[in-house]
Amino acid sequence: MLDSLLDGIKGQVVDTLKEKTGLDAGQAEQAVPLAKDSIMEGLTGAVSGGDLSGVMSMFSGGGSGGGGMMENMVYQGIATNFIGKLTSKLGIPASMASTVSGFALPMIMDKIKGGASNESGEVDQAGLMSMLGGGGGLADGLKGQAANMLKDKLGGLGGLAGGLFGK
Repeated sequence: MLDSLLDGIKGQVVDTLKEKTGLDAGQAEQAVPLAKDSIMEGLTGAVSGGDLSGVMSMFSGGGSGGGGMMENMVYQGIATNFIGKLTSKLGIPASMASTVSGFALPMIMDKIKGGASNESGEVDQAGLMSMLGGGGGLADGLKGQAANMLKDKLGGLGGLAGGLFGK
């Protein structure tokens, strides 16, 4: 689903990057899949590293200490990765790559947030999994994190139940 979302906004992102950052059309076109890769790598890494709350707070507008998305550690990791890809693969200077990141990532993240929001406008795990592909890397990581959290919460109850029933 992320692919279809990016296909839908690619022209808008490319136009914004050309207009606001000075990238040529070819570089702007190449930046979009690099942004997607950086987002998926960052989200997958955060979830597999146990930072599900960081991912969720990024989409709920929270950062570390209640700041915005750009202060969120997961977002910062995604941005750093994206800047690195822009400099190494497109050969643009780090300062320009930082500017590109500052325009492209918020546009894409806002679209992800919009697509993953429930009726009350909040992003939840189910909406995020659906938006980002439903299965595979990130979705499996989110499901695994949720299962582990549930198991941790119920672990004490399982022991109690076993004691009550002689197990």
